[in-house]
Amino acid sequence: MDYSYQHRAPSQTHGLYTSGFVETPYPDNRPPTQWAPSQPDHATPRWTTTSPAYAGPNVPGPTTGAGGFGGHTLALPYGFDPSIPPPTFGCPPPRHFLNTFGGPPQPLSDSGHHRQQEYDDFREAGVFGDRLLPPPPPPRCQDHDPRPGASPARPEDEAAFRRQQDAQWLRLFLQRRVKVSKGPQSPQHQRPRRVGLPGLREALYGAAQLVSALEQSCRTLTDNVENDCLWTRDYLTVLSIKSELQDKLQRLRDGHGLKTLREQVSRVGRRRSRRRRTGDLLRQEETHRREVASEKEAAIDAWRMKQIRDVEERKKEQELKLAADLVLSEVRKKQADLKRMQDVLRSLEKLRGLRKEAAARKGINTERECDEAFSDGLARLRGVMKRRTGVYSAEENALMVMLEGEQEEERRREQERRAKKEKDAQSKRKLRVDAMLFGDDGPVHSVLQPFREHYTQAQRSLHTLIQVRRGWDMFTVAADHPDGSRVPQSWILPEPPSDQDWASALHSVDAETH
Repeated sequence: MDYSYQHRAPSQTHGLYTSGFVETPYPDNRPPTQWAPSQPDHATPRWTTTSPAYAGPNVPGPTTGAGGFGGHTLALPYGFDPSIPPPTFGCPPPRHFLNTFGGPPQPLSDSGHHRQQEYDDFREAGVFGDRLLPPPPPPRCQDHDPRPGASPARPEDEAAFRRQQDAQWLRLFLQRRVKVSKGPQSPQHQRPRRVGLPGLREALYGAAQLVSALEQSCRTLTDNVENDCLWTRDYLTVLSIKSELQDKLQRLRDGHGLKTLREQVSRVGRRRSRRRRTGDLLRQEETHRREVASEKEAAIDAWRMKQIRDVEERKKEQELKLAADLVLSEVRKKQADLKRMQDVLRSLEKLRGLRKEAAARKGINTERECDEAFSDGLARLRGVMKRRTGVYSAEENALMVMLEGEQEEERRREQERRAKKEKDAQSKRKLRVDAMLFGDDGPVHSVLQPFREHYTQAQRSLHTLIQVRRGWDMFTVAADHPDGSRVPQSWILPEPPSDQDWASALHSVDAETH
């Protein structure tokens, strides 16, 4: 069979198909659109009536030449002939029936010359206009397969396939009718549909899945090019995938929505970066605050330990001093007792002498042994007292030395404390004088930072240092130097105030300084 491209005459049309549904205005050999279905008419559709021979004797006759949807009148590409049996469902439908479900299936009686041209037209256009789908095979049905050895399909499989194809055709037809009834809005009344980030993600993933499914379906069509029934079913699936993919691509082509989405993503990114920077700043501040708190706590702990050690040392010194004072008081008490005992012995010896003299005047003489015993007892007691006096004197001297050492240590600490206080006062005074003369070296406020950098730029730049040194050296050169300016030898009196306000301000400043 020759499958070459054949042109049809413009006047060659089919008969009318007078049925009970809306007549479509689609022409016979219109090629399929590339990305979207053709725009239907928005006028109210007119319904045609069935003929008596087709629907019954009580139904009025059909209107001839009625156009669908109130548009221009075109002859339907199909006609109904009761003498010709309808085509089997195993054969592929015509091209325009696959793309626009607006009319009934075409019988097989006129499928030879015209259907070959329709397949050739569709092969040249493709589904998307760029040959994404394989060209369809010539219309052959498995039930009428002229190849030798081909086994006919079973009746059960053929009936199930017919039911499946009828359900799919009806579903696609109803979807097409819903699209036709709704109709697209005019561009000036169309509102730009906003695509959110989840919707865009879903559309992208869905489009990728549909492209994968479309490639798989194309491979299936290529593999089943000899099986007309399977090819037709897969072809209808491809058309459904194409429609869904076109819808998702239409959503992805929305420039205004994509621009709005980019702005939204940019705002979200900036907001996240600000939050991230704020979080980093807060974490840094928290870390710095913790470090400062830990340093302060360490300093406080060190100060507390120092104070505790000082208190303990002072307490120990006080305890030692109290103990030394107690021992010294006991030693001195014992020394006082010894002195009192010595006084008692002297008094006793004097009393014996007086009594001895009184007895001698009376003529009574004491024995010599008694005098020696009394003298030995006094000598023994004086020896004991002498030894005790030496011991107590040694203890007193030791205690006095210890007390003097403690007192000396206390005097030394007091002198060190006084010297440290004087040194701190002198260092503070020196820092204050240096700050008055050369400026403060410590950190300054951000407002005063430019002035600090200006007055300390000689420390960072050699050229500035030379310039400043020249400005100072010009006052130390000779008086006849052309670039010099000697310091005057007498006082330079300031100019009097220019107004009363300035004079009052100067007087107030002088009063505060003095």
